[in-house]
Amino acid sequence: MSEAIKKVEPVSDRARRLRIFYVASHLWERRDRVLSDILRPHALSLPQWRLLYSLPKLPNRTMNEVAEFLTLDRTSLTRAVDKLVQRGLLLRTEVAHDRRLTEITLTAAGRALRADVLEQNVELYERLVEGLDSESLDVASDVLEVMLERLVGHRAGARRIVDIY
Repeated sequence: MSEAIKKVEPVSDRARRLRIFYVASHLWERRDRVLSDILRPHALSLPQWRLLYSLPKLPNRTMNEVAEFLTLDRTSLTRAVDKLVQRGLLLRTEVAHDRRLTEITLTAAGRALRADVLEQNVELYERLVEGLDSESLDVASDVLEVMLERLVGHRAGARRIVDIY
């Protein structure tokens, strides 16, 4: 065996600090694959699902605000809205006091589909956290919230995002 293989380098503090991003990246990518499998029979894309899921939590928001919250560009959001409107899952109406603004709401069919897919999502997430104690989950959430705050730039913005869910 070569000397290089025998020698195991200790993990540096920097590598230890950055590992969370590697793990998180794989977690979200793999979660999205499983979620795509859940969405496929419903003919939904991930952006469409995120919109269906989030819309009831974002009342009276402009399209720009919804796009910002979902971290979607305006074009992707418009495309998702158009497809969901065509399927009868969303209604798009002009805001009476400002015709430049558009309001989008779930239809009864949209609410029913949301409830069905949401239950499958909850089952997935429950499976992922099964067996983890409350303290570990709280610490993980706190760490992620601090990082979100740093990305958003201020605590209030991060709190608005977290508090919606």
